[in-house]
Amino acid sequence: MPAPRPAARWPAPPVAATADDGLPAEVDRIRLLLKGEPADPPSAGCPALDRIAAGFGLSGFERDVLVAAVAGELGLLDRPPSFAWCLDTLPGPHWDALAADRPLRAARLVELGDGPLPHAPVRPDERILHEVRGVGHLDERLRPYLTDLPAPPATLPASRRRAATQLAEAWQAGRRALRICGPDRADRTDVVALAVATVRRTGHRVSAADLPRAVTDRDAFARLWNREVVLADPVLVVELAGDEPPELLTTVEYLLARIIGDVLVSTPRAVPLHGVGVGPVVDRPTRDEQRELWRRVLPGRAGGPAAALAREFDLAHSDILATAGRPGADPVTAARDLVRAGVRRDLDGLAERIPVRAGWDDLVLPAPAREQLRQLTAAAAGRVLLAERGFGQRTARGLGVTALFAGPSGTGKTLAAEVVAGALGLDLHRIDLATVVSKWIGETEKQLRRIFDAAERGGTVLLFDEADALFGRRSEVKDSHDRYANIEVSYLLQRMEQYRGVAVLTTNMRTAIDPAFLRRLRVVVPFGHPGQAERADLWRQAFPAGLATDGLDLARLAELDLTGGDIHTIALRAALVASGDGAPVGMRHVLDAVAAEYAKHDRPADPGLWT
Repeated sequence: MPAPRPAARWPAPPVAATADDGLPAEVDRIRLLLKGEPADPPSAGCPALDRIAAGFGLSGFERDVLVAAVAGELGLLDRPPSFAWCLDTLPGPHWDALAADRPLRAARLVELGDGPLPHAPVRPDERILHEVRGVGHLDERLRPYLTDLPAPPATLPASRRRAATQLAEAWQAGRRALRICGPDRADRTDVVALAVATVRRTGHRVSAADLPRAVTDRDAFARLWNREVVLADPVLVVELAGDEPPELLTTVEYLLARIIGDVLVSTPRAVPLHGVGVGPVVDRPTRDEQRELWRRVLPGRAGGPAAALAREFDLAHSDILATAGRPGADPVTAARDLVRAGVRRDLDGLAERIPVRAGWDDLVLPAPAREQLRQLTAAAAGRVLLAERGFGQRTARGLGVTALFAGPSGTGKTLAAEVVAGALGLDLHRIDLATVVSKWIGETEKQLRRIFDAAERGGTVLLFDEADALFGRRSEVKDSHDRYANIEVSYLLQRMEQYRGVAVLTTNMRTAIDPAFLRRLRVVVPFGHPGQAERADLWRQAFPAGLATDGLDLARLAELDLTGGDIHTIALRAALVASGDGAPVGMRHVLDAVAAEYAKHDRPADPGLWT
């Protein structure tokens, strides 16, 4: 644990002002000098004034002007002092003491009242007056932008403590501006709070989106903050969302170039900023740390359930602690439901959640495709165990379970994803890539990042529909749009590989996908038109057991060249019409629905069906 920095580098604020803090003697001297009478320097000056004078590099005359302004504000002079009065009576006068670039005005130590400059009343800034009297606090003009850094948690995992120590040691070494990265804002904040407490300082946070945009406002913010650094040496934490537009990053760089003191840029991912060094990366706690956290928050410190939850989810320290004490007969189930609710909330607006109801018995596929799906499910269930046993260190691609479901529309691709999710006990979220792909350069990658970041904690299968919208055959790069399209495809595949759950792409045209991309997918499951045997099974499942039917010739219906999606649509239409007739579903209802489905797709109907 590094030792706190010596107080000589940046003065610490006084704890309290007392009657013998030296200010009365300083004021008595100034009062005599302003009257034109001789006065000796006090034997002991005011410590707060000494710190201010040293921190801002005040000359002896400037220090005396500040004391006169304080005395006038406290009603200890016959009238408020003016600069001309100070020039005439105080020792070592110099006209440039009130120049705009000298500390009294540049650091806003004093304010000038109305009137010509030499004769305008000189008053101390309110923040400086409170500092002199021992009541140090953040300038109220900074409050609209800043929030106080919270106290660090009582306990943190070892990986967080190491990151905090790394930050504290960097400050000790004089590294002024650093970046701290990590997927979870709360975890980054915990590390920063511990580092700040380690060096016995305070910290304040500002969101980059809340920074002033006008140049004059930025400069005013920088001046006020720089004054705080001299007075109290706080740490400024600039928080990024990770997807800021270039103009906002320019605002951050502008501000960082004009402020002093230690600055941390807290961001979920690496964002290059001029003059900002690389600091620690705060990943989610390790699997062992998460297991220990779960054991701590679960009643009875249950080892087995804690290990299971640590495998199922990849959570921040704060997320796990938030589940403690939740009501419920089964605390493990309550914790799982709470985490899933958070993931669903984060994905709301980014993806469509599909209710998971289907099981293996509902899936009608040829045996090879069915076996591939079972293997995919087994791989997803065992992925975390392989990582724990060191297999993840042997591949740079990660152990994500990535799959392509390729086949015509209606052949069961979405149903298969639902079955896999149900077998794993996970949610299913569908993302239509056709709506994610943007004509604006970089926007597609930004949308994909939001989706994966929201789902990263686990508990869901991601189904990327309409992959053809993004995965076309690569052609020669002719312009920036072609280059960025390839970057977006590579980014999606990279995130799919790193995703701790299951990520599935669907396409209606496998041949449209570049073989180079196919090689990066772990499983490719073909979905073809069902044969007659599969269609017979699909027709048997099409009508629920509780629905009245009459004389359905399923063997005859199985002869029709229909997909599973077609059969589901036809069965539903026939059931609705039969319900309106108040009759059981018969062949007439089904054949009429078949004819309507054929007409919808401009397919000629077989006249023999109606004979």
